[in-house]
Parts: sequence; structure tokens; C-alpha cells
Amino acid sequence: MMSSVFRFDKQPRNPGVLQVVESVSSWSFGVKVLLETWVRLKILIRPSMQKLTALSKLLITAILIGSGVTAYRTYGGMLQASPEPPHPAPKATALVGQAAVAAAQAAALGSASKPVRLKDRPVRVALSQWPGHMGLVVGAGGLRTQPGSIAAKMGLDLEIVFIEDAPSKNKALQSGDVDFVWETVDELPIALAGYRAQNIEAKAFLQIDWSRGGDACVATKEVQKVEDIYGRKSAVLMFSPDHTVFEFMITNSRLTREQVTEVRKATKFSMDDFTYARLLFEKKEIDVACLWEPDVTLALASRPGAHRLFSTADATELVADTLFARKDFLDQHQDVAQKLAKTWFAAAALGNADKPAAAKLIATVAPRFRDELGYEKTLAALGWAKWTTLDDNVRLFGLDGSAPGFDRVYNQADGIWINYPEAEIKDRFAPSVLRDDRAVRAIWEAAGKPVAKAEVAEQLDVARSGAALFTKPVSISFDSGSDRLSAEAIALINQQVLPQLQIAGGMYARVEGNTDSIGDFATNQSLSEQRAAAIVSYLVSRGIPAARLVARGNGPSAPIASNKTPEGRAANRRTDVLFIRKSKV
Repeated sequence: MMSSVFRFDKQPRNPGVLQVVESVSSWSFGVKVLLETWVRLKILIRPSMQKLTALSKLLITAILIGSGVTAYRTYGGMLQASPEPPHPAPKATALVGQAAVAAAQAAALGSASKPVRLKDRPVRVALSQWPGHMGLVVGAGGLRTQPGSIAAKMGLDLEIVFIEDAPSKNKALQSGDVDFVWETVDELPIALAGYRAQNIEAKAFLQIDWSRGGDACVATKEVQKVEDIYGRKSAVLMFSPDHTVFEFMITNSRLTREQVTEVRKATKFSMDDFTYARLLFEKKEIDVACLWEPDVTLALASRPGAHRLFSTADATELVADTLFARKDFLDQHQDVAQKLAKTWFAAAALGNADKPAAAKLIATVAPRFRDELGYEKTLAALGWAKWTTLDDNVRLFGLDGSAPGFDRVYNQADGIWINYPEAEIKDRFAPSVLRDDRAVRAIWEAAGKPVAKAEVAEQLDVARSGAALFTKPVSISFDSGSDRLSAEAIALINQQVLPQLQIAGGMYARVEGNTDSIGDFATNQSLSEQRAAAIVSYLVSRGIPAARLVARGNGPSAPIASNKTPEGRAANRRTDVLFIRKSKV
């Protein structure tokens, strides 16, 4: 995913804005000269005017009017900050420039304008040049709806602009310069402050992708598991989706709270340069770099033995991209929202059915793919994200009665960013007020409310014996001699285990029960097995596929501290949840 940096929204002075101001001055000056010339001419020719014929007077008047029209056409057109691009698809670079001008103007005005009515103009969507967003390019047949495309058949005139940095795209939506913008759910806890400051209510109404390996933490060969990060240096773009990936893996590992704090202190952050971590990794100044593609691939190639330590191929439901819109726009244009959602779903199906054709189109019209990747790498890039289906949206919005995945992803991010003073989070929001499921619900109900199917792969032998990428210790208390989960234990599992397993959908989990050495070995062994099985049974009852879970009892045979002290024995009476990467098939 692209950058999700929100606080630093002071942009360099935009020359496009200066051009608009200068154009106003030039136009005003032209009118002034024209009027003064007319007055002087009138004074000079007044004595002779009476001698002119009616036809001569008419010709002079026509010349003056024509001069006025010419002046207006020359200077007046420059007053448009974001002129509507011509058909067919416009160049993306020009569109980015127009969006930047509009964003800068909105900042200068200090207040957001109302959404523009859609009459006689296209629906404007701001995307990032990230593979997960390119489905809409397929749907439109380019950067503007093309004849015969899915969007054209839907009666939807789309104009796609690329705005990569979060402050600019958020301001573009706030000002009404665009109707929809890309928004990762994990960025919302920080981004919402800007919307509230403008008294604008905005909501996510459609999920367009899940990152599936496109966001990753690359490590040197010395870092083989997450706990190995301690004592080494890392780098990441602050508040980006890759920062979310970094935080998820370190906070769900065996690292203590104090060790996590030390890891953060040893991490170098950039606020605005998405190449920062890769360049430091290439220079061998850090051991771990958290990035998004194509920088992941470039970092891997820069150092022998470098590997993907953890990615969204493991945490399959951690980074979700949505389309975000102003609530007043959604209220007024539900028909447009539904057409856009239908276009997306049809485009995702078409693109997945013929990825070479999709890659060819994307590599032709999207500048970064055309100039940096080319066709072959663009085709490979389509595997970095999953273009979402109606099923994915049903689960994200919880339309089938399940817990909305949106809330889980949002709460995960909110719990991370609140620990960073730099995020400047002053207001907290319930995720339920940030999603609008009307468009997706209407499509789902019209389709007969099909049951959403989750993706499950079975490799239980890997779960039973595989090495853990990271281990999450959980202090689940049981009554003496019992394997029954108490209300306190269930609450702890719901908070510290269940959400993490839901997010890490690309991994298996081995739940291991452990005891101290006090008492009979056989009894401790049996009890540890029963307790691990009880936790697995509860997780299955909450929707985690049984094919992803294995229970193991270690009894007293896997201590992490000395059994000679009360503190050591307490540490050994624990439950470990081992996150194990699926093997490639």
C-alpha cells in the first residue's frame, strides 16, 4: 500500500496555484485595457461618429465584442483549477497535477466546499498506483470510461486520477474535487481528525482489496523469527500499512512490553519517503525493512540471504483498501455508489479470469507500471493483492450476521497508533459509524443473499510440526485440576488470541499448554493437553476453521524459566499460541 501519513499536510507552494492567481490578474488587466481603449476611442471618434453609416457603426461594435470574447477565452479558461479532461483517457501525470492544484486551493481557502453535482461531468475516483487498486482501471477500460467497458455498460462515466500521498487525497475528497478516494482501514484512526476539522462526515462503502504479500518486512539471514528483531535495527514509513505489519508481528510475539519499546526505539522512521527503508537496507544500515511492492522485491535482491520475514501473505486480513466517500454524497448518489460497486465486482472477475490482458492494459495506462515495471512485472504484481469480491465485502461489513471484519482491522490499528504521540489522536471513533454498507447490501440482497465462503487450506502436518514464525504467550488461568474456560479466560482469548488469528488468515496456529513441575508428570501432561484442546474448541466455535488449528500439551517439559522459584513456576504455567507460516504448494 501507499503512504498513510496524515499529520504533515503542509505542502510546498504549488506553482499551479500561482498560475491560477496570475491568470486572474492577467484576465483582469486585459479587461481593464479593453475598457480604457474603448473610452479613448470613443472620445477620439465622437466627432466623426455622426458621419458614419449604420453599417460602419455595427462593424466597429462587432470588432470590440470580438476582442472581449478573445480576451475571455485566452485568460478566463485559466481560472479552472481542475478542467475536465477530454475523452478519451487523459494522461495520468496531468490528472495528478490537477488534483494537487485542487488540494492546495482547498488548503488555502481553509474550508471544504460542497460536493459538485454530477450533471455533465464524470464520477471522479482517486486511486494509488498500487496493484490492488487497478481493478477499477480494468472496469473503465482505462483512466476514463471507454466504449464497451464494464463501466460504460453500467452507464457510469468514470475519471480515475492518481493521488499517492494521504494528505492530498484526503483534501481532494474534503473539497469535493473527487467523489471517492482510496483509504486503508488502518489509516482511518489518524485520518479522521482532518475530516472532523472540516466538519465533514465520510464513510467507507466498498472494499476493493486485501493486501496479500504486497506489504512485507524484509530481513537479513540472521533474523529468522520475529523475536530475533530485538537488539537489531529496523526502518519503516511511519503510519503506513507496512508500519501496521511491523507492529502486528512485534506485539503478538514473545517479546515483552519492555522489549517491544526497545525495538521501537531502535527503529528509524520516515514521514514521507516510501523508499527510505529500502535504501537503508541496501546500504546495510538496518536489519529489517518494512515496505510495499515493488520495493520489497528490490530490497530482497539487494542483499544475499535476505528474505520475507512477515507479510500480508501471512496476515491476510490486516491491510484492507476501501473506497471512501462523503456521507452527503452517498446520501444523494446511492445509484452511483451501487454502479461503482457493481463495476468493481465485474472488473475483479474479468481481471482474474484474464490476468495477462489486465496487466497489458494497466502497463499501458498507469505511469508507474508502464515506466518502472513493464508488462511482465505488472503481471507478477497482480499477485501482491486480492481484488475483493462480493463475498469479501459481505464479511468485511458483517452483512451475514458475522462480526464485521472492518471493525476488527480498525480496532487493531487504533490500538497501535494510540501508543504513538506523533499520531496526535485526540478523538476516538466507533468503527460502526465509519462504514456505510447500503450499496453492498443492496447488491447482496438482489443476488439472493449468497452465503460468503471463507478460504481454507489444510496442511495440518505443517501446523503440528512446523517452526513458529512468532509465538504469543497468553496467561490463561484455569481452576486447579480443571480444563474449563472461565469467563475471565474467554474474555482474554477474545482480546488477545481470536482477533490475531482472524487477521493472520495465511497462517496456522498451534496452541500449546504448559505447566510447572509441581505434581505428577503424567497428570500435568494430560491436563495441559486438555486445556489446549479446550482453547482450540472455543476458537473453532468462534469461527476459526478447525483446519488451521492444532492443540498440543507439553506438560512441564517446555519451561521458559526455573521451576525453583515461585516466579519461575508462574511463568511456566502458560499457554503459547505459535503462529506458523503455511508451506508453499
